[in-house]
Amino acid sequence: MGLVVLATSAFASYTVVPGRSEPQQLRWKDGMVRIAISKSLSEQTGAIKSGSDIAVAIRNSLLLWENAADIKFTIEATDARNVSPSGVAGDGVSLITIAASPENVLLFTKDPMAESARTRVFYNRRGFITEADIVLNPYQQFSTDGTAGTFDLEATLTHEIGHLLGLRHSSVLGAVMSEGIARNAGGVVASDRRIDLSDADVTAARELYGFVDDVSECCSSISGKITQAPSKTPPKALSVWAEDNTNGRVVAQAETSPDGTYRLGGLSAGLYTIFWQNLDRSNSTHLGDLGTVRLSDNEDRTVNGKVAGTSHDLALSFMGLDSQLADAAILIGNAREYTVYLGGRDFELNDLRIEFNSPYFRAIPGSIKRHDLGEKLSAVSFLLAVDEEVPSGVYSLFLTGNDGILAAMVGGLKVPVRPNL
Repeated sequence: MGLVVLATSAFASYTVVPGRSEPQQLRWKDGMVRIAISKSLSEQTGAIKSGSDIAVAIRNSLLLWENAADIKFTIEATDARNVSPSGVAGDGVSLITIAASPENVLLFTKDPMAESARTRVFYNRRGFITEADIVLNPYQQFSTDGTAGTFDLEATLTHEIGHLLGLRHSSVLGAVMSEGIARNAGGVVASDRRIDLSDADVTAARELYGFVDDVSECCSSISGKITQAPSKTPPKALSVWAEDNTNGRVVAQAETSPDGTYRLGGLSAGLYTIFWQNLDRSNSTHLGDLGTVRLSDNEDRTVNGKVAGTSHDLALSFMGLDSQLADAAILIGNAREYTVYLGGRDFELNDLRIEFNSPYFRAIPGSIKRHDLGEKLSAVSFLLAVDEEVPSGVYSLFLTGNDGILAAMVGGLKVPVRPNL
């Protein structure tokens, strides 16, 4: 077997928020958002592949968020082309544009080929969004048919509309709001191109906007404060996430504030395990859990915790298929077995185990193999068995040793919604 190749497949997009110091949460006041679609999206400039169904991509991306939470969009066409200048207030028009104007291009001058889009958000002193402009990078190419090497237009718009609504990047790799937006790979089929919000995306939206449904109750929450033992001081920034104990899906994620507090909102009733992990996967990873919590409808639970991560040199940063590694989720299709590659630092085969908080995945015993990539990167591969009844959603992979859980790729396994046959 050849060496594992490190594949750079994910390109980041960021939210730019000008003006005053940013509140912890930004949202539209009443959940009603008017968006102006620039006619630049329909111009034949080569930035959007000819024949792409732009209207459907826009409609589908908006519907995903409308179906997730109490949000309503109205859209209109406009001749406007330019993002509002950075400052305390914009022009009051929330614009989606791809025009290669000087104002728009300025957003990408640092590294024109590193980002697929940017969203600039304006808000008032009360933390309510007053305008949000989405600029698709005119230096990139987008498509709606899965053309290899292009960015999926619907996926990009869905991600950026999440920012427009006030959502930040998520450390859940399989979430729409994950920091990385990958270019299309070759051999993509229609069922794999379907864009769906993860549970973590949905709960984040419902935490901001609630949810109107005659059938289910919403929303419950888990919040608390994490301190560093034995000093009782707040730890460095942590990712805190909840997994459904019934199936192991990642359902919510948040980061701790500087004082160590966190909140996981938008949750339905259920039984959840709460995990935490150091946000920087490139350094020694500390990871643990805060226990199991049972939530009822419309219940707010407090779960505090103390963390004292065991010091070790292991770091888990990449995963992938087909002898490739990337910092993105693995897409689980119809196969029942996959050869999965993991990359990081200081993997030790003697006491290394691969585990899941889900009954639908297992590492086949004896299948772990080490791959030599030099001193800077450790890599192993293993055979992943997937139950054919696995529900759609995103699931985590854990590396464990004799001392317990060492590291995780949160939401690193993504099972798409299956098309109706």
